[in-house]
Amino acid sequence: MKVVALHGFTGSGADFAPLADRLSVPLLALDLIGHGEAPAPKDPAAYRMSAQVEYLADQLGDNDLVVLGYSLGGRVALRLWPRLEARLRGMILISANPGIIDPVDRAERMAQDHALAGQIEEEGIEWFCRHWSQQPLIKTQAGIAEPIRAQMERRRLQNRAIGLAHTLRSAGQGAADPVWDQLEHVAVPCLVMTGALDPKYCDIGERMARQMPRGFHQTVERVGHCAHLEDIETSAAAIDRFVRGLSE
Repeated sequence: MKVVALHGFTGSGADFAPLADRLSVPLLALDLIGHGEAPAPKDPAAYRMSAQVEYLADQLGDNDLVVLGYSLGGRVALRLWPRLEARLRGMILISANPGIIDPVDRAERMAQDHALAGQIEEEGIEWFCRHWSQQPLIKTQAGIAEPIRAQMERRRLQNRAIGLAHTLRSAGQGAADPVWDQLEHVAVPCLVMTGALDPKYCDIGERMARQMPRGFHQTVERVGHCAHLEDIETSAAAIDRFVRGLSE
């Protein structure tokens, strides 16, 4: 059994290396379209959730899988699981959101994401990285240990403006159709993890776990949105227990 890890917005599969080092199960970390070493096409349609799902599914082979998705990667995981069918043994969702239900709220978020996408293309990656680091959701990443945080920040600066901009336009919270109504059909065990300093996502995580037949929510204390790297030891131990339990 293999854990397939999907990173968050601005990240890459390499971000999971410190976590992988502490797991007793193999972890395959993939880059989402527009990030890391994955393609960054000019066509915004290539970044839609359906395109991300097909791109990832083509790389996964025939192994039994546990899908781990963080933030944007969690959004993708919540749309990938039906494509994996009998190969999926479980899911781990870290600070994930199944989507914005209210159409007015979704339209407002889409407008914000499109505006930010335009700024990224106009101002460039260095501007964006400074801007992004000041967002409340991201600020708690200051607690990530050095040199892990420094390495993440260097990789973030290597992003391509077109890749991040089109991700916001086509796979941002506003663009992605909500899948709350699909959670009751997730038959595999699902570990939903959130950081205690991220109350919005704690609420979302609790709701998600209640709606999943085999879901349960775990809060990681004293950390925020990037719980798995802000407290690697606690998160790795929880993930290891969960994955080992799937084989018992």
